[in-house]
Amino acid sequence: MARTMRDRLKTASARLRDAGHTDSADAVDAVLAPGGWTLLREQDAAFTTNLPLTVRKSLKDALKKAADDQNVTLTAVVTEGHRAVLDGTWTPPESRRIVRRGASAATDPRAVLNVTVDDSLRKELRERLPALSEELGYSKPLTEGGIAIAYLRYKLNVADSKPVSGEAE
Repeated sequence: MARTMRDRLKTASARLRDAGHTDSADAVDAVLAPGGWTLLREQDAAFTTNLPLTVRKSLKDALKKAADDQNVTLTAVVTEGHRAVLDGTWTPPESRRIVRRGASAATDPRAVLNVTVDDSLRKELRERLPALSEELGYSKPLTEGGIAIAYLRYKLNVADSKPVSGEAE
């Protein structure tokens, strides 16, 4: 059975302490304490808002599992993807929407995957989307949600699922 992040951090703290790095061990212990995660926020932390991504439940579950397996957060991956698009280091694929009907849609319902992203980053990306869609020659405009899901799939190496018509990719 895989060890939890908390267990691994406790082990890291003990190893640091054993090696004489008490300041580093104390820092790890402080973060592990109840509410300690708040110490990780920067003093001048940026304002963030929720970015809801509507996907099939199977894709949501696969993305969450892949992120957990790779010890990353979905929020961090989406943020990285937004920056990569703005920096020109990653090109989002053209959006394609596939309509699922019948049993497959009934057995794999839609679900919402929530991530939080820095507002200024979101604003910058949204302002850039119309021009980027045109530059890339895409027939459908890029969307913030579509980019987020495409980058999550790309970065976490999660196979395509078939989205519902009108659903962000």
